[in-house]
Amino acid sequence: MKTTDVELIRRTLNGDDTAFTELVKKYQKPVHALVWRKIGDFHISEEITQDTFLTAYQELAALTKPQSFASWLYVIAANNCSTWLRKKRLWTEPLEDTRLEKATYSGYVVAENERTEADAQREVVKKLLAKLQESGRTVITLHYFGEMSSSEIGAFLGVSANTVRSRLRRAQ
Repeated sequence: MKTTDVELIRRTLNGDDTAFTELVKKYQKPVHALVWRKIGDFHISEEITQDTFLTAYQELAALTKPQSFASWLYVIAANNCSTWLRKKRLWTEPLEDTRLEKATYSGYVVAENERTEADAQREVVKKLLAKLQESGRTVITLHYFGEMSSSEIGAFLGVSANTVRSRLRRAQ
């Protein structure tokens, strides 16, 4: 039988840290996907995701509706993103991928073309997501990047699964 979020929260508050670890495992991927979409940097998103779970752990006793844990976690993640964007946004160029050992020039050209193609694909996805409304971007991100079902997204966002499916179809 699957342990519910409410039970895991109760166990965490009673001192069982493994229960919170289960919550982290359950929600880490969707939270990271959401943060990554908002921030646009994979590594910074990992840090913000960690901060989100740290804040959730520290404030867990203040959660008045344990059945709304997923929505509460979403709010913490969104607030952490807003704070980061407001205070710490740095526009820097990424360091070039330096490899000391390139077997041949043709190998270098192939690798560079693959990197350029992947960067171009990422930019196309970012531009397409930017054209969507916030609700559409969120469900698309959680569905494809977070690999969540409609019912999981609904529970996470606090809306019905039908609403999620409708937003997903509209966004597609």
